[in-house]
Amino acid sequence: MILSLLICGKLKAGPETELVRDYVKRAARQGRSLGVSNVSCQEISLRAGIEPAAATQLALAAVPKGAKRIVLDETGQNISTQQFAMQLNQWREQGAPAICVMVGPADGWAGPARASADLVLSFGKMTWPHKLVHVMAAEQIYRAISILTNSPYHRGDA
Repeated sequence: MILSLLICGKLKAGPETELVRDYVKRAARQGRSLGVSNVSCQEISLRAGIEPAAATQLALAAVPKGAKRIVLDETGQNISTQQFAMQLNQWREQGAPAICVMVGPADGWAGPARASADLVLSFGKMTWPHKLVHVMAAEQIYRAISILTNSPYHRGDA
């Protein structure tokens, strides 16, 4: 199975990008024991001022065929990390070839992204800086894999 973090936009050099890369690398290493063959971060270049519909179309076209899509959106469900890990595991056990966690463009997703998603998630009702959402998504992927491998990284019950 392949697990990818798809980011609409480019990661600019800085501490946030280093954190994203570190969590992706950790997730890839830890995920091997679960049969996760690759964990990656894919950036979709967007021109300035692109409309949400066009950005959504570009992002959806970049998702691997047959992948389960997790769309991050302020209207999504607010679930625990444990629930997130269990959902990833369920799809893995069902033989999903890939899971793609999608971080939208700054102006948000157009309707087709949410409508075609297997899961729409929110990191809460607060507004987060885009750079931090990238880090939070990468960390949650790593944390979910840590839960599934019984790693001591995740110390909580939920």
